[in-house]
Amino acid sequence: MEEDERCFLYRGYLLMCDPTRLDGAGYKANAVVVRADKTGDTVIAASLEKLVFISEEAAVVHAREWAAHWVDEQAGR
Repeated sequence: MEEDERCFLYRGYLLMCDPTRLDGAGYKANAVVVRADKTGDTVIAASLEKLVFISEEAAVVHAREWAAHWVDEQAGR
């Protein structure tokens, strides 16, 4: 998976998605959401659910989906 698939702009936010390799086997999905403006405030830094993914790519895909959903929920407020 390429780096630009892990870090991208979405609806005015910078989403950074990164897998963490777990001891033993598998990966955990992580996402950080940063407001993409002058302040660059970190809105949320999240270690997502305690799901374990068998591949690094699957963890990143889940993190991307989770982060985009989080932004969509904030826009709906």
